[in-house]
Amino acid sequence: MHEHAPAVVDAFIDLRSPYSYLALGPVRRLVERSGVAFDWWPFITDFRSAYGGEAEARAGRDIAKVKYLYMDCRRLARKQGLTIRATTKLWDPTLGCQAMLFAKARERLWTFIDPVLAAFWRREFDLESRADIASALQSAGLDVQDWHAYLESQAGTDLAAAQARAESLGVFGAPTFVYRNELFWGGDRLDLLAETLKAAQA
Repeated sequence: MHEHAPAVVDAFIDLRSPYSYLALGPVRRLVERSGVAFDWWPFITDFRSAYGGEAEARAGRDIAKVKYLYMDCRRLARKQGLTIRATTKLWDPTLGCQAMLFAKARERLWTFIDPVLAAFWRREFDLESRADIASALQSAGLDVQDWHAYLESQAGTDLAAAQARAESLGVFGAPTFVYRNELFWGGDRLDLLAETLKAAQA
């Protein structure tokens, strides 16, 4: 590996982004192949600007774009044996992002994220529900009282820091992977990321 090449990729995902969800499996396989560490962060995309506001206020072109997006994601999901169902609202991801950071800090990231996202994309999980989030954290082996204390004290600061980190790196959407200040946006850029990691290790 080059002397100055960092051994970490910053990985930003939006819990409400179907493309983030679809990228998780391929990225984690890349982690195993490359041996490079990935540092996972929540990212909150400005979906209102990107897709024409609230669902009921969108123009015809924006509605068509979102319909296509979900059709496309369902095709990609079938290849991975995943389920993605369309949404009728813009979810507030704040609580879920804070829980992601909480689980990450306690080394329970995937035991929390995997079942939560699988249920969320089946529309069986309320990402805005404190009760659902607390139950998911408990199922992941985390202490709910510790979670409540974190929520009242540190959660807001940690999430703001994660968003500031994304902004400082130039992240504008999810999933995005940043290696040596080079951005790779979208699951369809993973091959390029893999090539870059391989070259850095040569």
